[in-house]
Amino acid sequence: MRKIIYSLFLVSSLLITGCSVPEISEIEYTEDSGVLVMTETDDLDTIYTKAYQDDVYDTLQTLRKEKTYTLAEPFLASNPYGTNTTGLYIAFTTDEKSTVQYTVEADGYPDFTRTLAGEPSKEHEYLLVGIIPDVENKITITCLDDEGNEIDSNVITYHAPKLLGSKENVKLELNRLQDESKLTDGLYAMLGNRTEEDNKEVDFILLYDNDGILRSEIPVKSYRACNMNYDGEWIYFSISSSQIAAMDARGRIHKFYNMQDYHLHHDYILGQNNDLLVLASKEEADTEEDMILSVDLDSKEVDPIIDLKELFHDYYQKCFTDSEDPMDWIHINSIRLIDEDSIIISSRETSTIIKIDDIYEKPTIDYLIGSKQFWSDSGYDDLVLEQIGDFSLNAGQHCVEIWQDENLEPGQYYLYFYNNNNATITTYDYDYSQDPGYFKAYSGLDGEESYYTTYLVDETNRTFELVEEIPVAYSAYVSSVQKYKGNKIVDSGEPFTAVELDEQNNVIQSLVGSGSTWWYRVFKYDFNGYWFQ
Repeated sequence: MRKIIYSLFLVSSLLITGCSVPEISEIEYTEDSGVLVMTETDDLDTIYTKAYQDDVYDTLQTLRKEKTYTLAEPFLASNPYGTNTTGLYIAFTTDEKSTVQYTVEADGYPDFTRTLAGEPSKEHEYLLVGIIPDVENKITITCLDDEGNEIDSNVITYHAPKLLGSKENVKLELNRLQDESKLTDGLYAMLGNRTEEDNKEVDFILLYDNDGILRSEIPVKSYRACNMNYDGEWIYFSISSSQIAAMDARGRIHKFYNMQDYHLHHDYILGQNNDLLVLASKEEADTEEDMILSVDLDSKEVDPIIDLKELFHDYYQKCFTDSEDPMDWIHINSIRLIDEDSIIISSRETSTIIKIDDIYEKPTIDYLIGSKQFWSDSGYDDLVLEQIGDFSLNAGQHCVEIWQDENLEPGQYYLYFYNNNNATITTYDYDYSQDPGYFKAYSGLDGEESYYTTYLVDETNRTFELVEEIPVAYSAYVSSVQKYKGNKIVDSGEPFTAVELDEQNNVIQSLVGSGSTWWYRVFKYDFNGYWFQ
């Protein structure tokens, strides 16, 4: 068994065997008791640069070429790219083609076992996630043949570094109400925990297992990571309000996308035009949260394809603010593609779900889902879909998702979302308490319940109706929903509470965090094809 002692160090078997250290790249390092100590690895402004990421890559490749590393004596690096605090980089070769499985064990914590992504190979290069911070971890690495039989194994003992964030993040409060077999495989991603939209503080993507144990801390420079988009090779996530990064499975950032004269907010997704679709605000403008950008994945060119002030010109002209800050008159908080050139967006300020067509060429509003009374005499009243049935409307909703079911008629689909049930508006003269469409809604922070809500939309008949309404803990603003492998993941952000529901909408378990802020969104990902298989 080989023991490595480490905080934020690069460990090389090259040094342990007494070989000389080569001249490597431009990464600064020192030698300390047989360990390469990389400098500035906790400086995120340095880490999140193309030069730093490329230099680390060159350094690793140079060191790896000095000898043949095997499973018995692998090449190891602790969080070399600075993007995964407890992640352990490992590289080695085998005589036979194999897949790799590993198990992390630490006293007082459940074991964490995964099979690593990739086809059977003799060349192996991975980032091991799931390691517990600031304790000794026993990591068993096993090579398997095509039939799943063990070829070889090795055990590494590794004292992982401390978290960059609070040590309270290591374990969440867990309340399990049903058998754990009903839980889906995957890691819960807690995205965003800052109250200020334009904050300059370091934030984190925190990934938790089904037992509420932290398995990965991914730091971002400021603002928050609002989403994680996977394209089969890289994961795209925001590292500040002006940058999105593309990270591979070893933790290396390959591309940085700068928003130029804009600040992103709330959401971004992969588009259908080799692009990212990004919700944004124009810098130094009189308004905010009313632009949609297309960011080319290859050229990185930023194209403002939709200005909602133009699409909603007549309504916008009636809005006002007494604040010296930019006017937040529509507040778009989520975006999803419904086909190649149509999107569904959510407007918190107007409590309206909006469909926009032909987004890349000539954007037009297809429909609105909201209050007919609110939109009456606005010039847009003919775009409001007809409500079928008597139910309290979506109020201040977040995270509108699309569910297309092949059993539905043409032109029909489901929209499901977090209905915050908070009917509040600050930039338009409207009293929601006088609108009968919101008979269950609250106003402000002191509500009793929000909802996981599903609508059936019928574009042919221009209607929408309530299909499902599940009460959840009240969150006036931040929140998210997700259908995931037959279950539902619901984040009531302000009380720091996420739940996983079974197919009958019964709570399997709840996860509760702590702090003075909130979880902006909580999604679950299996990371299959990226880290795992």
